Amino acid sequence: EPCPMCAGTLVNSRIARLVYGAHDPKAGAVRSLYQLCEDARLNHRLEVHGGVLAEDCAALLKDFFRAARARDRARRRSGETKPRWEED
Repeated sequence: EPCPMCAGTLVNSRIARLVYGAHDPKAGAVRSLYQLCEDARLNHRLEVHGGVLAEDCAALLKDFFRAARARDRARRRSGETKPRWEED
């Protein structure tokens, strides 16, 4: 589910339809936390289809962040100080 900045970009870009998989209860700005794409005060609204293949998408996100945390733990244990964004 898009964050507030991404949802605002969708509205300002006049995107007609958004299809997303996993809801984001902590920062979702389309259905979970906010409903920016349906706000009548904005000059454009879009069709939203959320929860498409939700279980598969949630599993992908969980696996990604589990692996990222494992990489960070391994780096800390090895004493490596190179930031993650400077990887080759």
